[in-house]
Amino acid sequence: MRTLVVGGTGMLAGVVRALLDEGDEVFVLARRPMPFQHPRLHPLGADDTDANALQPGAFDRGVVWIHGTALEAPSQQVRGPCWHVLESAATNPARPGSQRRERFAALGNDDREVILGFVVEGNGSRWLTDEEISAGVLHALHHDLKRHVIGGVEPWSARP
Repeated sequence: MRTLVVGGTGMLAGVVRALLDEGDEVFVLARRPMPFQHPRLHPLGADDTDANALQPGAFDRGVVWIHGTALEAPSQQVRGPCWHVLESAATNPARPGSQRRERFAALGNDDREVILGFVVEGNGSRWLTDEEISAGVLHALHHDLKRHVIGGVEPWSARP
């Protein structure tokens, strides 16, 4: 399996390691250098906004964590399912997510969403740890989930 991971040097580094352990060839597009090396790990030196930087259909699946308008570019290079990792703001009741979903639908590939929520503990709340994020993303991949929320996103007022 050839897997593209965009943003795999930080909170998704655990996803990269797990996919390597499972036997994938993992191609990582990131701003920072990879914190480790592996024979099946392939860092890519491309700009995530440049749709022409990578070969179309070069990857079997993708995990894409990008802020802003660059979301379309890397997912166009994936011929199979592509999980878009989105911040909790994608579920903000004051900001409808229809525009982002319309962009995903227009891509023509099999896009999925992983929403990063938060954890309510006692009288407060906290953001997810990198380990919780990686575990949740891997759960979505292993179960082929179209939409998966890691942690919680309600009540919105409980966000950290």
